[in-house]
Amino acid sequence: MQAIIQDTFNGISDLKIKVVSDPKSGPLSAIIKTKYTPVLPYDWRTESGELKNIRPVKLPIVIGYGFAGIVDNVGSLRNKSLIGKKVIGASLSGSASTIVDSRIPPILFPVPDNVELSDAATIIGGADTALGIIKKANINSEDVVLITGASGGIGTYLIQLLKLRGVKVIAVGHSSNVEFLKMIGADVVIDYTGDVNEQLLVSLDITQVIDTAGNVRILDEISSVFPDLPIISIAMNYFNSNKFSFIQPNILPKDYMKLLNMLSVGELHAYIQEVFNFRDVVEAQTLSKDSHSQGRILLKWNN
Repeated sequence: MQAIIQDTFNGISDLKIKVVSDPKSGPLSAIIKTKYTPVLPYDWRTESGELKNIRPVKLPIVIGYGFAGIVDNVGSLRNKSLIGKKVIGASLSGSASTIVDSRIPPILFPVPDNVELSDAATIIGGADTALGIIKKANINSEDVVLITGASGGIGTYLIQLLKLRGVKVIAVGHSSNVEFLKMIGADVVIDYTGDVNEQLLVSLDITQVIDTAGNVRILDEISSVFPDLPIISIAMNYFNSNKFSFIQPNILPKDYMKLLNMLSVGELHAYIQEVFNFRDVVEAQTLSKDSHSQGRILLKWNN
């Protein structure tokens, strides 16, 4: 099979596509033909060595965490009814490959018939993280939440999930994304290319900051206006504030099924910025890192 390999810490440009051995099926295997891999900051931050202290890895590795595909075969201890089904899941041993061997039943989820696999692929590292943040932060309808990185693969789901809970949302984004963020549901949009301090002073009712971007300049400006405002970050593990906390959110298997159902009934919408052929992974990751996001970027596999 083909796989995208990281064998240095020199960054995105050093990624390689290689032919590697197909996985050997075991009793707990679900062999998936990959259709989509979400491009996550987790990938390119690992490739640059930025996450060595949080995620130590021994190279070479297959990159990727989430996947969406079709079950081709299963081992003797897996449910045969999975064969032929659309699924999403996570693979701790890498997911950016033609075939994924999913051996942990609780993190493989059937996709409803009326949900496109590309849309379902945005749940892993997107909607799941957003829901995990909300649960960990104990956010309720009385809160007013400011989100950095609001237009990205996590932020777009955060806005939707918070609005469904009756929360007032203030989104921080680039000037090119102001209308996009309003369309998703943000009540107020702060354009970080303008005077952030002045815009913040219009929103004195903020009760919580959720940082998905890891932009120190923006957090500094927020803290200068609101020094006692709690800041929760998933993007950086240190910031000079007594009210700062770094979290690694997670959710239960039943929550994944709930998110998929919400896509199915139209309560949530998947925002996909662009889909690249897996061979164009360097271009896809570079865009993810350097552009002003509008949802999630996906890699497509020729299965």
